[in-house]
Amino acid sequence: MKGKANRNLGQLAFLVLLLAAKPAGAEEVEGQPGQSAAEPAETTEAEQSPADTDTSDFSDFDLEQFESPYHFGGFFRQGISGLKPYYPVDKGYTDITSETRFRLFAEYSEGPWQAEGSGNADLIFTNHPDSPAFKPLYASQVRNRFFSLEGKREYRDYLLRGNVHRFNAAYKSADFHVTVGRQAISWGEGRLLNPMDLITPVGPLIQDLEDVPGADAINTSYFLNSYDSIQLVIVPYTREDERDLGRLRSQDATAIARYKGTFGNLDLVFLGGRQHRSYVWGSELNLTIWDAGFRFAYLGRQEDEKFHTDYLAQKDTHQIVLGASYAFFGKLRSNLEVFYNSRPYEEDPYIPEQQQTEIRVSTDQQEPVEPDESFFRTQGRILTKNPYLIQASLGYDITDLITADIFGIWDPEGGSLLYGPQFTYSASNEIIIVAGARLYKIGAHPEEAEFRGAPPQAFAYLRWHF
Repeated sequence: MKGKANRNLGQLAFLVLLLAAKPAGAEEVEGQPGQSAAEPAETTEAEQSPADTDTSDFSDFDLEQFESPYHFGGFFRQGISGLKPYYPVDKGYTDITSETRFRLFAEYSEGPWQAEGSGNADLIFTNHPDSPAFKPLYASQVRNRFFSLEGKREYRDYLLRGNVHRFNAAYKSADFHVTVGRQAISWGEGRLLNPMDLITPVGPLIQDLEDVPGADAINTSYFLNSYDSIQLVIVPYTREDERDLGRLRSQDATAIARYKGTFGNLDLVFLGGRQHRSYVWGSELNLTIWDAGFRFAYLGRQEDEKFHTDYLAQKDTHQIVLGASYAFFGKLRSNLEVFYNSRPYEEDPYIPEQQQTEIRVSTDQQEPVEPDESFFRTQGRILTKNPYLIQASLGYDITDLITADIFGIWDPEGGSLLYGPQFTYSASNEIIIVAGARLYKIGAHPEEAEFRGAPPQAFAYLRWHF
């Protein structure tokens, strides 16, 4: 344990030195989420002094040189969620959890050089610590990242948790970008089932986009022009959460190249590479016409049979999304998609077993076992029980401050449905209030249902940026 701690401290010290670098260059200052830019107070001509009106000696004076390249902030979020009780089934009251998150961030931007760092401190109380849903929802940790930079202390009915959310440095010129460190990399369109979002995916169950975990990656992009680019992302992964740099293996790393081009109203993407001990390739097309958007996405995957032993790994997987979006009356945002998976695990018990193993490992209920197959076989993929899913979403701005959204994913073969209404109120430039739910409906054949066994959940939170 002492050796691991020394290695983590050494890695953290290296990133701190990298973030502290301050090369010279022109300034670029960007606004932060939840913050509003300070505007100068207006004055009338009568209120201006001679010094205010006579600017002949200061016509070339640039106030921007006094702006600091450093920016600091964060947010406080208080949330509460209720889970339909099912363990034990007769206890007669709702599972309630209170989650408090405090995040601080610091950013540096001067010329092409940028850096950011942010961290979370969480305090979580619950009245259902023995529920099998509590640990997966609140006590799990992201595994096998290059840096650990996180920890937690569990008690009977509450836990303390802390982690580094983002920590990276970047060089961004007009035609070349490179970012090294913990970052979010989102690909593809939409927040529902999206096979193209391979690095830090945003799934339909996430309640707050601020919670999308980062990947410890090297992210480079070369811009051919204002619309077209070539991107290469490399993400080294460890096994068994072991941070010994001498034990890193190239076959565990993710390395994907991606091309994005724009041709009139058509956006075209091609990608290919290796991810989680499998080879991936795919394409995405987004066409805007008649004030509507049409989307086609395809991802193919070939598992590396040296590591994956289940029979599904012997054949390639093909996943396709076909959909359209349109804003009715300019206000009612709609999206409808069909998702197809050529290799569902309906008749294969191996995948559900590995998913349960990974839940136990990520919540410290079980030690990982070499070669850590539960992680590399279940993460970074969309695994479905049935081949077809229909997914849709609607959004409407009730007022300038209140937004209503709802999404649904329907499983035609099993007759089950996942749906989630959500309301967002912008109380001010710094405060938003969100309330929503993640609900399930099981059809007449629960043994075939895609969402069988998932507990319904309602939630609300207030997030205040400072």
